[in-house]
Amino acid sequence: MSRLDYMANFVAVVDKGSITAAADQLELTVAAVSKRLKMLETELGVRLLTRNTRQLSLTEAGHYYYQHCREVQEEVNRVDQHLLAMQGKLSGELRINMPMTYGKVRLTKLLIRFLQQHPDIHLTAHLDDAYTDAASGDYDVVIRIGVLDDSRLVARKLENAYLLPVAAPAYLQTHGTPQTPAELAQHQCLHYTNVSHREGWTLYDHGGNANNVQIRGQLCANNGEVLKQAAIAGMGVALLPDFELIAALEKGELVRILPDYSAQTVSVYAVYPSRQFLPEKTRALVDFLISALQIA
Repeated sequence: MSRLDYMANFVAVVDKGSITAAADQLELTVAAVSKRLKMLETELGVRLLTRNTRQLSLTEAGHYYYQHCREVQEEVNRVDQHLLAMQGKLSGELRINMPMTYGKVRLTKLLIRFLQQHPDIHLTAHLDDAYTDAASGDYDVVIRIGVLDDSRLVARKLENAYLLPVAAPAYLQTHGTPQTPAELAQHQCLHYTNVSHREGWTLYDHGGNANNVQIRGQLCANNGEVLKQAAIAGMGVALLPDFELIAALEKGELVRILPDYSAQTVSVYAVYPSRQFLPEKTRALVDFLISALQIA
């Protein structure tokens, strides 16, 4: 029996908290698991666990060995997955969290293509505009739009998104078309609630000079699709990312205003916890999205 088998046996005992539970997981007898554990300790010349009638607990050496056993297992799995990836045979579970509209508009078709290329991958996609802690371990990948401020995370850029001020032709016919950012203060502005009202909207002229305007409006929402539909209905001016506006602009449901000014450019990132041994399936998904979105 190889050292890797002994290590897997040891990790199972620690993870399950008992030899009996580990035996069930490994589909071995309790005696076999106990024998492997004793043989491992004999080979290493140290006690890894202290045992009593109620529980098992790690010794100092056991803590050290357990952490390294997990790293070895992850590295072996990563190598196996990489070899499978080279043959197009990735497998396992993947969980991705992404903003509602961006996920629908930009990623849905790409994720379907990824799954078609890797039929043994099982993907759970959660669409949510609320903030998600990418370090929690609940997801393998979290898609974020905007500024990142968590140094514990690895962030890989997918693409840029450009905010555009837009309104329905009917609204502009009734209320007039603003010619300068300052005039937005006199209009109904549809506000995205994940950004503070106090920050207002900032538009830049060709010289890069910032024009900040405090906005007001009848409707606020934490979802861009809601704001887009309200703008189409003629309820006011919206400042939304370009990926959300393509169809409405093409159909003439919305028109861009203040074309001599530009709003903030925001970046879209694939974010995941920083760790030494990234699963190959996670790496493959992120690499695929970057390639498909044609990010240099």
